Amino acid sequence: MQQQWLDSLPIHGVIKAEPLLRGVANSVYKITTTSATFVLKQFRFDHPYGLDRDQEVDVQRQLAQQQLAPEVLHYDQAQGLLLQSFLPGQDLAHTSLPMVDKLRELAEVSAHIHQVSIVAPVWSLRERLVRYCDELARFDAERAKQFEKRLMSFRKLLDSFATHPVFCHNDLGFHHVFLTPTPRVIDWEYSGLGERYFDLANTIAVNQLDLPHRNAFLNAYEAEAGVTLQRDLLEQWLQLVDVVNQLWYELHHYLQRISD
Repeated sequence: MQQQWLDSLPIHGVIKAEPLLRGVANSVYKITTTSATFVLKQFRFDHPYGLDRDQEVDVQRQLAQQQLAPEVLHYDQAQGLLLQSFLPGQDLAHTSLPMVDKLRELAEVSAHIHQVSIVAPVWSLRERLVRYCDELARFDAERAKQFEKRLMSFRKLLDSFATHPVFCHNDLGFHHVFLTPTPRVIDWEYSGLGERYFDLANTIAVNQLDLPHRNAFLNAYEAEAGVTLQRDLLEQWLQLVDVVNQLWYELHHYLQRISD
């Protein structure tokens, strides 16, 4: 961590600054002071992933007011720094809860996210995928064309995206959900008004839920959200999400190489 970052933050008495995560999109640090503990995110690659950091911070501030996200304590746009409160306790990935309870909690949080009222633009999946392919083409033009061809078979789904928009996290892993004292969710960079089915399919994919666990999650979600899901339609979204994730990870691979 660069000393100039610490010097620019509105905190004092730093005892320790330790890395928690180094990814392509973010580097994350835990900062311990004499009086409190904080989390600092340093934004790395934004443009290749179509990320809008000002929008992300604005959304997180709205969600913090609704007791759903950590409080934003400081945002430095120029340096790409976001200081937020540290969430105590374990996330769902590391809690000792039985799997059935983890799935129920995940479903309840997912339903809650879809029901909140947030001022944010509608997400465009098609625009995001065009950006991914264009960025991948910088490294491997032929591979980018292959993905473009594969995505054409999903054009009807892409046309229907967010016909009835709800607010979505779009990357709701167990490790993003903290239960204490009340559920809080982190990492909102892919959030926005979007497609319920795409968000649910992403949740299933990122948590690698097998069929029994997938059904338990969806049943709990339906009960909490008061909706009946079209399972055959969800299956189509799962197929699209699989291609989207392959494309994302391929781009991630190249960006990781140039960032190391």
